[in-house]
Amino acid sequence: MSAVNPSQAAPEVLRRSLGLRSLTLAVVTSTIGSGWLFAPLYAARFAGPASLLAWLAGGVMAFGLALVFAELGSLVPSSGALAQIPLLSHGRWAGFIGGWCAWIAYLTLPTIEVLAMVEYVASTMPWLTADGGQGQVLSAAGIGVAAVMLVLMAWINLAGVSWLARWIDGLTSWKLVVPLLVSLSLMVAAGHWSNLSLDRSEAGANLSGVVNAIGSGGILFSLLGFRTAMDLAGEARQPQRNVPLAMGLGLGISLAIYLLLQLSFLVAVPPQALGQGWSGLQLSEHGGPLVAIAMGLGMGWVVALLLSDAVISPGATAMTYMGVSARVAWMMGRLGLLPGSMGRLNRQAVPVVALLWSLAIGLVMLLAGPSWQRVVSFLTATLVIALAVGPVSLIALRQQRPQAPRAFRLPWARVLCPASFVAASWAVLWCGHSALEGAVALVVLPSLLFGLVQQRSGHQLDAAAGSWWFLYLGGLLLIAELSGRTGVLPGGEGGQLVLTALFALLIFPLAVRSRLPRTSEEAQVAVEFTP
Repeated sequence: MSAVNPSQAAPEVLRRSLGLRSLTLAVVTSTIGSGWLFAPLYAARFAGPASLLAWLAGGVMAFGLALVFAELGSLVPSSGALAQIPLLSHGRWAGFIGGWCAWIAYLTLPTIEVLAMVEYVASTMPWLTADGGQGQVLSAAGIGVAAVMLVLMAWINLAGVSWLARWIDGLTSWKLVVPLLVSLSLMVAAGHWSNLSLDRSEAGANLSGVVNAIGSGGILFSLLGFRTAMDLAGEARQPQRNVPLAMGLGLGISLAIYLLLQLSFLVAVPPQALGQGWSGLQLSEHGGPLVAIAMGLGMGWVVALLLSDAVISPGATAMTYMGVSARVAWMMGRLGLLPGSMGRLNRQAVPVVALLWSLAIGLVMLLAGPSWQRVVSFLTATLVIALAVGPVSLIALRQQRPQAPRAFRLPWARVLCPASFVAASWAVLWCGHSALEGAVALVVLPSLLFGLVQQRSGHQLDAAAGSWWFLYLGGLLLIAELSGRTGVLPGGEGGQLVLTALFALLIFPLAVRSRLPRTSEEAQVAVEFTP
């Protein structure tokens, strides 16, 4: 297939202007967003002091997936690769499912980050929220402020990736310093180390608390930002080297910060607030939990720092994901998985149509008035479903393109890929039954519609190669229904873990064997379009 002349293709390609530092900071920016403001509280409610173990377990799971995508990112160094990778190995149907999951999750993230900003700032500006009956929701004024924030983020993204990188570099330096400073200050000022005794938590000493903290407490949600380096790979210099390095460095830095923050939260909670255990912990009905602790300690300067960071940290993350969601849609448009207009770029080589769609959908979501806590489980389930294809595609691509150059090659892939697939399957279940049902419905229904449209238009669907997705998602739903604490099968959470692992290990070789005989030529064209 002939190469594309960069000078002739200039209006159709993204510009490679991001180095290792900018990619690493983009990963940190994506990982340390609203999660650091809320996840310590929700993780502590589920697991108490064992939330520290939950962060470590979540970090191991995220790092395992990051290693898988480090090789895939060096093999497919193009923006929006989460859509391209399953198309490359398993054809159009699998490509749509993987890309659709990623796009929907990325579309939602900027709105969620803006909601976190408004919820924290509302502790000093109560007119931003109103009583929704079961908690605070955005008021009309709050919706207006949030909408202005989203428009501003879209405007910055439209200016081009170089300008976006300058914003990210500056904001991430702040985001690294503030959580560290707040964590150390709260530990020194409070120092209730007796809170770490396991007998203070009825949930923290058992498997259920740790599992719920990872899936529904915001831990895994907070740690999945490593994939941003892959989504920006088409605009990276030396992507085969810099993308894997950025994912590992960014995730390691972020996990260390989250562990320190969780520890400081646990020892800063007033002991009298734990009268009903960690699960009954209530710190503030209006505003954020860290602000409530700082106010109780009389640390006004920490309150001011938190409120300012409540704008900066989620704002930087939202701005990054608004750009990333547009690049996933851009790739899907170039691949024919979404309307071709999604692949249109402006003079700054920014996917302008896809970005405006991301903005429009984000503004519509604001009107629904969701809270950060209500949607984090759903988002985590959708994101992990999108990432679950990684281990399958890695083994498939090693057989389809064994001689392709890889700057990073995953060691012991025959063991680590099935293990990562099992971990991803666990993570989807840990998000909760309702979150799993919502995520599966949002994946299956559009995928069936896409398949119908493709067949009627005479396009090749590669249905045999992509059908394993439906068997996999249906099996997870059945396991969630029949097992666990409320299921009819014995064994509780432990039995559910074993059953899910066996099911995933049964599906994994089936999914690998269903790969295309040769990699998709449509996906290879997209690689050439991103020099």
